[in-house]
Parts: sequence; C-alpha cells; structure tokens
Amino acid sequence: MASRKSSSKLASKSSIKSSPTVELTPVGKQVPRNVLVIMTIVAVLYQGVILNYVMNLEDKLCNCIRDWRHDFIKYFSAAMIVWATIILLLALTGFKNEMLKKLLKALSIALSLCNLINIWCLYTYVGDLNSTDCSCAVDKQKIANDFLYVWRYVLVAGVIFGLVSIILSAFH
Repeated sequence: MASRKSSSKLASKSSIKSSPTVELTPVGKQVPRNVLVIMTIVAVLYQGVILNYVMNLEDKLCNCIRDWRHDFIKYFSAAMIVWATIILLLALTGFKNEMLKKLLKALSIALSLCNLINIWCLYTYVGDLNSTDCSCAVDKQKIANDFLYVWRYVLVAGVIFGLVSIILSAFH
C-alpha cells in the first residue's frame, strides 16, 4: 500500500513539472508547448529553404526549367509558412472555437492532399533541374540543391512507408 501512495505522489509531482500542453491540430493531439514551438521553427525554416531555392531560379539571367511545378512549389511553401505560423499562434493562445477547429481540420486535410502533389513536384522538379544541369540551381545554390536532391528521396520513402502502413493496417 505504501508503494502505491509513493508511486501516485511521484506521478502527480511529475505531471506538475511537465510543460503545459497545447493542441497541435484541431484533431486534438496534445503536444508540449516547447515541442510545438520547435516543430514550427523547423517547418518554417524548411519551407523557407525551399521558397528561397525556387525564388532564386526566377532571376532573369536564369534559363532553367520553369513550369507549373515551380509555381506550385513556391506558393505551397509560402502557404505552409503562413499555415504553421497561424497554427502556432492559435495553439499558444488556446483557441476554443469549435467552428474554427472544424475549419482548420478541413484545411489540414486539404493541405495534406496538396502536400502529396508538392512532394511529387519537388521530386520531379529538383530531379529535372539536376538532369539538365541548371547552373542556377546546381552551382549557385549547391548546398540547398544537394539537400533537396537527397531530401526528395526521403519524402518519397515517407509517402511509400505511409501507404504501406495504411494498407497493412487495413488487414488487421
């Protein structure tokens, strides 16, 4: 009996010391506030790298491929920076409006679908820039280009892993 009391005291003390949690998404996942801030900073930096990369390809002297994928990646990255900032601000202020939560959930689903398109665009666009040896991307932005060239494989592997997980969970 004494061990139960001491373990319950420990549990209550540890829950008091833990950082406050916030809803990461309107779905209701609880995430510690400091983790949410770090995740948002990483997401904004990542999208910023992509946005800077494609914006640098818009120089008048750059004759690289510039099709709808370029524009999609650019606008999607800008939208994701805004989205991450809005979600962070709403989560930190503890929004409780149910209508707003439903709207954000619908937007999250739409952005998830758009993200699949964005992954395909990023994969093929960066590959095409490298296969055509676009100097604006390959030479002038070597670090960002090398990162995105490798990262595109990680993104595709993540999508494949996610699809395999969904398929396998359907059989259980």
